[in-house]
Amino acid sequence: MYQRTVLPNGIRIITEYMPYIRSVTLGAWFEVGSRHEKQHEWGISHFIEHMMFKGTQKYSAKDIAEIMDQRGGYLNAFTGKEQTCYYFKVLDEHYGIASELLQQMLLHSLFSPSDVSKEKNVVLEELRMYEDSPEEFVHDLFEDILWPEDPLGRNIIGSRATISGFTPEMIREYLAEHYTGNRLVIASAGNISHDQVVDTFAAAFDFLPQGSMPRLGKANHRPTQGYFQNKDIEQVHLCLGGPALCRHDQRRYALSLLDTMIGGGVSSLLFQELREERGLVYNTYSFTSLFDDAGAYGVYAGFGPQHWAQVWDVLHELFLNIPQLITPEMVERAKGQMKGSLVLSLESTSNRMTRLIKGEMDEGCITTPEEAISHIEQVEYEDLLELARLIYNPQTWSWVGLGPRHLIKEERRVRRYVEGDLPLTETV
Repeated sequence: MYQRTVLPNGIRIITEYMPYIRSVTLGAWFEVGSRHEKQHEWGISHFIEHMMFKGTQKYSAKDIAEIMDQRGGYLNAFTGKEQTCYYFKVLDEHYGIASELLQQMLLHSLFSPSDVSKEKNVVLEELRMYEDSPEEFVHDLFEDILWPEDPLGRNIIGSRATISGFTPEMIREYLAEHYTGNRLVIASAGNISHDQVVDTFAAAFDFLPQGSMPRLGKANHRPTQGYFQNKDIEQVHLCLGGPALCRHDQRRYALSLLDTMIGGGVSSLLFQELREERGLVYNTYSFTSLFDDAGAYGVYAGFGPQHWAQVWDVLHELFLNIPQLITPEMVERAKGQMKGSLVLSLESTSNRMTRLIKGEMDEGCITTPEEAISHIEQVEYEDLLELARLIYNPQTWSWVGLGPRHLIKEERRVRRYVEGDLPLTETV
């Protein structure tokens, strides 16, 4: 049973009541992320997420951890480009204490100077760890190439300089500006009624001002960029792609089907060609990143430096010929894969909670699984081909490579891609 309530200060509460299970997952989603930060604030959304767990007027950081561990639940958070989420999953009998902890964190965190100072070191270590994970780091480099000098292209964690400059005053000012009622969505799925959730949070968050939604600048995409960053590791990590749809575009269901066919499983074009047929990679996949007014598609591959030319040729040929490679049989298989994955995901209250949020933020309403399946089924073969021709345009491609440049010992014209001397669309 789905229900939706909008409070006077703009807070939206959406729930799915599931009385036949014993768990509850609840998330408080603020429509603010790294994209909303000014240059000197770079990383502060993520830093605030960390600071929310450092203690409140009522509970210390240790109290918060021990209370949740004792009850076998978890309380966590994550920051994205356009949203920040704080969530818990507990047995239904522990909903009350979990909700109180979440309210205390969001409304009464202390942000003491000593805690801010300590957490700077923690986040700087997180940044170093992330930069030491090449498969993840290359995606940040790829987004920076797609949207250079734009907040959308910056990583979420921040830079060493900006992180070091954060103060309790900056945190409180940022919260006052962005953590407002009309930018908060509370979503729950599990054995808790809609009225209980409204009663729990309406009074507690009543004082939040309504605020205003920020006006985002148009994403500054720069087409046909190539970049290789030298790093002393064993593999080359490559991301290649270009701009796509925004998250409100109804063609996103067609884009998801294309993504599934290209690199969404072991039967995908990428996996079959690069791994099964040629044995060039262990890991390869495709991905999409959809935002409020922009989006991107891409493919990832990790491989030995000696295979650079072969992998590049496969990707180049694949993207030039995707409209010709797609068959009606492939479309039906992808539809079955997407529908099956959707239905299987419904066994998790966490996934159900996230689905509620996606419907609210993308559609402005609750999207049922049946409606989502209907959207998938309604995608026509010709619509897919038309979108493929539009999206997979070589003139809009960009790429990033990360790895040991000096080990790419192919012919000179291959190395010129790495050195950045050849245009991206020229065949190797």
